[in-house]
Amino acid sequence: MTIPVDLATKPPVAPPGSWTSAASWILVAAVLRAGLSGLVPLLPDETYYWEWSRQLEAGYFDHPPGIAFLIAAGTRLFGQTSMGVRAGPAIAALLMHVAAVLCAWQLAGRGTEGLRAATRAAMLVALIPIATLGLVLATPDAVLFASAMFALLGVERALASPLRSWRSLSWWTVAGVGLGAAFVAKYTAVLLPMGLVIACVLHPALRKRFAEPGPWLASIIALGMFAPVVAWNAFNNWVSFRFQLGHGFNPSARGNPLSRELEMLGGQIGLASPILFLLMAGAVWFAMRDGWRMRGDLTPTDPMTRRFALAVISVAPLAFFAISAWRRSVEANWPAMIYPGAMMLLATSDKPWSYGRWWHRGQAFAAILLAIVAWQAATPILPIPPRKDPIARAHGWETLAAAVEHSRQSAFLKGTVDRWVAADRYQDASELAFHLPDQPTVFALNLGGRTNQYDIWANAYDKIRPGDGLVVAFDADAKGDSLAGVVGSWFAASQRGVTVPLRRGDGIVTERRIWLYRIARDVPRRP
Repeated sequence: MTIPVDLATKPPVAPPGSWTSAASWILVAAVLRAGLSGLVPLLPDETYYWEWSRQLEAGYFDHPPGIAFLIAAGTRLFGQTSMGVRAGPAIAALLMHVAAVLCAWQLAGRGTEGLRAATRAAMLVALIPIATLGLVLATPDAVLFASAMFALLGVERALASPLRSWRSLSWWTVAGVGLGAAFVAKYTAVLLPMGLVIACVLHPALRKRFAEPGPWLASIIALGMFAPVVAWNAFNNWVSFRFQLGHGFNPSARGNPLSRELEMLGGQIGLASPILFLLMAGAVWFAMRDGWRMRGDLTPTDPMTRRFALAVISVAPLAFFAISAWRRSVEANWPAMIYPGAMMLLATSDKPWSYGRWWHRGQAFAAILLAIVAWQAATPILPIPPRKDPIARAHGWETLAAAVEHSRQSAFLKGTVDRWVAADRYQDASELAFHLPDQPTVFALNLGGRTNQYDIWANAYDKIRPGDGLVVAFDADAKGDSLAGVVGSWFAASQRGVTVPLRRGDGIVTERRIWLYRIARDVPRRP
């Protein structure tokens, strides 16, 4: 890889660093996340995970339970509110930022170089979109990033410690706990130890680590923390494992292999901002190249050995999802495990291009991107149709919930026993559950959508009894009306209610139509 550099000038002097500067960047990022959290209502995926937090289990259809436990902790402190849902991820993001600064400080050798690296790491985490904007949301990535960074901190310190020493064993224990937490966050966390194992197999100095007890202890700790997730899957027909394997590798009719590979690469450039992505790619490349060239002369604790390990850990997720993209589309956040190690390598790089003109340009460009996204979060400024604006998907649910609540009081439902609420999709059901005044149980009928956690829980087919009433929100189109007719056959009478546009500002994101059903008489068994 060729990194642009002005060869006609002297190599730039790396700017000094300080703990004050690092702390300032951490504070700026925390304030930015808090501001965006207040501007953007909860997205449907967030309310879906909030529903998980109301029924804590050792596993769920889509992911392990890490995000559910984190949301439950936040709602215990701040109630069943948007702040409560996002409080846990906000704390996780803050801890991740601190761990990144400490990891860079240690990797660079502490002292003056360490302070410089710590400050640069603090800047990177604050400016890279996936590490700031992505961690505003209450999603599994918030738990994954924080735990993966602590795992990397443990791994880096363990590799810096003498073989078979108590210090090495202690840091491998930290790495095991961090890795276990990452396993409980998201299944893609397995790519972190996979990359480390590949690095240890390839590099002679790292291969000696197999002879000490630390890595094996870390593995036992991580697998022990993950064991309840495995047990939950065993009791539920391995549903979560099967879903994720199919989600990642089943062939896709969308695009062709080359277009999907380019789409995945473009997604990564967007998540990291273009210039900083190239700089991180360069840092990873040189760490791998230098560590491999010098492999015969390096000791197990040499900084170049550790940098080689972090580089391979960063490359493994990208290689894995490059293979996956050959068969189906890869969502931009799936390979996110490349960034913790890549950020550490760029922050601690001593190459002139890594802290010179292109570093400053990368900072400026990333800051502009953050400003644009923050502005877009506050008010639409980009010419994006509301139906295609990802931020717009968070808007309009309070209006729909108010219309559903009004329908629950309709005279048409007079004489029914229990008045249940449902939607067809899990996204709609979870948003209604969150925004209705009493936050009731809301069913996802899933007549026209994919299987999800609502199919595992007791649902409408189990709960609705003869004489009950039901209020359902369907898509306001021919398909939604057709599904409404299917549900109507379960009841003595049905009534078409109001059509509700979900708006962001003056733009309509989507529309839902409310249907009312009275006197259940022939609700089918669970599909």
